[in-house]
Amino acid sequence: MGQMHGVAGIDPHKSTATVAVVDERGGRRGCQSFAIDAAGLEKLLTFLVDSELVIDRVGIEGSAFLGRPLVLALTAAGYDTREVQANRTAERRSRRRRAKTDQEDAEAIARETLAYSNLPPAGKRSTPDADWETLGAVRNWRESLVLQRVRLLTEAEAVLVMLPVAVRSALPVTSRVLPQLKALADGIVQVDDLGPGDRMRVERLVATCTDVLTLMARIKELDQKIPALLERLGSTLTTIHGIGAVNAMDLMVEIGDPCRFTTEAQFARWCGAAPIAVSSGEGDLAPRRHRLDLGGNRRVNSILHSIHVTQLRCHPPAQAYMERQLERHKPKRAARRSHKRHLANVIIRLMWKDAERLSAAIGPALEAAA
Repeated sequence: MGQMHGVAGIDPHKSTATVAVVDERGGRRGCQSFAIDAAGLEKLLTFLVDSELVIDRVGIEGSAFLGRPLVLALTAAGYDTREVQANRTAERRSRRRRAKTDQEDAEAIARETLAYSNLPPAGKRSTPDADWETLGAVRNWRESLVLQRVRLLTEAEAVLVMLPVAVRSALPVTSRVLPQLKALADGIVQVDDLGPGDRMRVERLVATCTDVLTLMARIKELDQKIPALLERLGSTLTTIHGIGAVNAMDLMVEIGDPCRFTTEAQFARWCGAAPIAVSSGEGDLAPRRHRLDLGGNRRVNSILHSIHVTQLRCHPPAQAYMERQLERHKPKRAARRSHKRHLANVIIRLMWKDAERLSAAIGPALEAAA
C-alpha cells in the first residue's frame, strides 16, 4: 500500500502560526502551533517532514502579510504554497457553525486547500528583491499620505459649513476644499471680526491647509522616486495606454513575481477579471450569462477598471474593441468585462516579457561577479 497524501493549512499571526494537516479524505492528522522565528520555522518544517503524509500543497491565509516569512521558508524548502482568502474560511465556519480558534482556522484553511487545487500561488515573490521591497515601501507610504490628506480635507469640509454665511460667501465658489483653505490661509477673512468659536475654526482650517500642502509635497517627492524604481525592475507597464507610474507601481506590488502565474486564465481568475458563469438551461452548451467575480484581488481589478475607462475615453483600439463586442449583441456590462479580461491578458504577458528580459540581463552579470 502506497503512502497517503495530504495537505496542510497555516493560520499565521504576529508571533505564532498554527499548522493543521489533513489527509486526502479530509481527516485531521495533526495540529500544532509554532513561533514565527528562526527556531520556530525550523520546527514547523520538521513537523511537516515527520508527518505520515506526503504534503502536496500548503495553504496559507494572509500570505503577503503575516504569513510572508512562512511562504519564504516553505518555498525555499520546495513546498507548493497557495493563498487561501480569509472570506473562504469565514464562510465555511459560519455555514457549519464552528467555533473560531487558531486550530479551527488552520483546519478550515487546510480543507479549503484540499478542496480547491487551483488556488492562487501564495506570497508575492519566492525570492527577496531589494528594488521590489523598496517599491512596496514607497507604495505603502504614499497610500498612507493620500489617506491622511483625504481625511483632513473631509474633516475640513465639515468645519467650513459651520462658518458664518458672510465668511463662506467671501471664499471661492467651488466644490473643492483646498482652494477655500488656501483663501483662508491668505487672510481673506478678518479674524478679529469673528467670535471666539469661529476664530478657532478658522485657525484650525489654516493649520489644516498647511498640513495638507505638506502631505502633497511629500507625495510628490515619492512620485519622483517611482520611475527610477520601475526602470531598475525592468517594468514597461507605462507603455500601455492608461497606465501611469502610480498604477504601474500598484500592479508591480500587488502582482509581485508574474512568473508565479503560469497561464493568463490563472492570473485573470486571481485578479477577478474572469467572469463567473451564472446560467442554467444550456445543458452541454456554454453558459450564456456571467457575473463579476468578487473573490479576486479587488485592488488589481480596480486598476483594470480605471485603465478600461481611460482607454474607452481616448484610445481608438479600445473603442473599436467595445464596438465589436456591442455589435455581437453583448450587454454593455458584459462588453466591459470582456475588455477588462483582455487588459488582464495584455498586462500579464507584458510582465512575463519584462521578467524574462530582466532575468536575461541579470544572469550574465551574476556569472561575471561569481
